[in-house]
Amino acid sequence: MAKAAAMRFCCASEVITPDHPVFMHGFGAREQKSEGVHDDLYVKAVLLEANKQLLILTIDALGADRSFVDGIKDALLEAFGLGHDEVLINFSHTHHSVFFTGLDAGKRRGAYSIAQDRWPESEAEVDYTADEELFRSMRDTIIRMTNYCRSNLIEGELFVGRSISDFAVSRRKPDSDGKIEWRPYHEAEIDKELLVLKLTDLSGTVKGILYNYGCHTTAMGAQLKLSNDFAGTTSRVLEEAYPEATALFLQGCAGELKPLRSADGDRFKALSYEEMEEAGTDLANDVLRLLADGAFEKIQCEFRTVLADPLLYTEQTPAAFYESIASESTSLFYRNAAKRTIEAIQDGSIKDRLPHYICLWHLDANTRLVAMEGEVSTEYSLLIKKLLRPHTTLTLGYTNGVYCYIPTRKMIREGGYEASCNFFFNLRGPWVPEIEDIIIGQIAKAEMTLSQPSMA
Repeated sequence: MAKAAAMRFCCASEVITPDHPVFMHGFGAREQKSEGVHDDLYVKAVLLEANKQLLILTIDALGADRSFVDGIKDALLEAFGLGHDEVLINFSHTHHSVFFTGLDAGKRRGAYSIAQDRWPESEAEVDYTADEELFRSMRDTIIRMTNYCRSNLIEGELFVGRSISDFAVSRRKPDSDGKIEWRPYHEAEIDKELLVLKLTDLSGTVKGILYNYGCHTTAMGAQLKLSNDFAGTTSRVLEEAYPEATALFLQGCAGELKPLRSADGDRFKALSYEEMEEAGTDLANDVLRLLADGAFEKIQCEFRTVLADPLLYTEQTPAAFYESIASESTSLFYRNAAKRTIEAIQDGSIKDRLPHYICLWHLDANTRLVAMEGEVSTEYSLLIKKLLRPHTTLTLGYTNGVYCYIPTRKMIREGGYEASCNFFFNLRGPWVPEIEDIIIGQIAKAEMTLSQPSMA
């Protein structure tokens, strides 16, 4: 039997904080551009090399559309031969940063620019010049970082450890009539698993900490300073504790999850900067306890990858449904989103289906990483881990694009914000319940594909 290839790796990190005011994405209540910086925003990279190379990028931003993601991946393919299935771009989903787009207008989500001063009533109002300039800058930065990683690979080992964290709580509380209210729901079944990938050099020094947990980075409200919310604090505390390490937050399936510290009785409150940092330190301490006292298993680093891109379908909601929202909502963001939806249905540009990236990585025979596009519900994380049991499985949402929420069949039946807000995103209506079958079926198919004996 041939000896397995040695694992080599390199980590890199660069600040991407805008040096001028931008219109942040994430809160519809915002009506002006950013005012200063609370903590820097980063793009971070980890390149892993064994039998093949894998690249993980984390970006402190709300998300990005296919125009950005495919543009970055195409550039990485051209420069380094990295396939789209060999690159994961995970967004922290902080609501105190921007949403990225690229140069391909046909793959653009639309209705937002970093240069705007208000939420647009019509797509025709939006000028993407500044966004395209930002894309070019991000593309060049990522190419430079990847080249650095390729030139500075060191031999080492990769480990995985896991524990439980009570950092998050569901925001979908059923009322007495079976409707869903935006309130803390402590009894909800959520994925509380905290997983950590630890990279060490051959001397055992920790060089990389990739921590995977699902929770909306919305500890604070619609304040105006740029920030990576609690995840920025968590990574900073980890890097202070392990000075030679780069800490990367791998955002999990967090569609309906908020920080527990923001739960205030039967409602949520916006934390102050100080309270947000305390929350971030809570999560960091959970990671630090795992690093200090937890059991870690060595990953044998035999990489296999596959990328699926199925279509998901919406209901055929008529334009008349949105007329009351367009005329009566007290929110400018809601009114303008409804007006754009009505216009798109009338002119035929509305979307009633959407491609959905699902990437499966086998890190070795016992360790899986499932990464999905969009704001994926924690319920999918539970379903996927059950499907792939007994393997250790990291589940990531907000990866390779963040277009909209991805609810389960149960959530679609119940309704509530995550199931009903598709009109924000130029989608005709709520998802059909069968999207759950499509997603889980595609993951099962991908697992069967990668579990076949290698022909190498």
